[in-house]
Amino acid sequence: MLSYDDRFLRFSFAIDQIAKNLQKIKNEKLARFGLRSMHLMCLFQLDKNPDGLTGTELAKRCQVDKAFVSRVTGDLCQADYVSYSNREGSHYNNKFVLTEAGQRVMAQVRIILEDAVEQVTAGISEEQLIQFYQILEQLDNGLCQISEA
Repeated sequence: MLSYDDRFLRFSFAIDQIAKNLQKIKNEKLARFGLRSMHLMCLFQLDKNPDGLTGTELAKRCQVDKAFVSRVTGDLCQADYVSYSNREGSHYNNKFVLTEAGQRVMAQVRIILEDAVEQVTAGISEEQLIQFYQILEQLDNGLCQISEA
């Protein structure tokens, strides 16, 4: 059995390396659309919610603060991937929606994501993936409890 030191180091290094690789891959794949990884989660959430989401809803679903959402949606509006659902009304509590350009980009991004997931999970059974995500969620919950204590 691994010692606590070895388990901590192995877990920490693996999580850090996974995060770095994921960030690098997302940025490389999204660059052709003028996007960065920070834009992806907002686009993804808006794609899943065609009726739109407010900034507060986006922040909650992306697990980021509203200031971050404001910066990201500003970029996405400037790139014409996102707009307000009511363009003439107040921006307060107005919902963000994907534009036609945003929908086209997300169709291409979904293909890229599906390919990446297939490559990364090749040779891993569905049961193993289910168990992995259950364990990962349990580890995340444990880390949250420690960080909030």
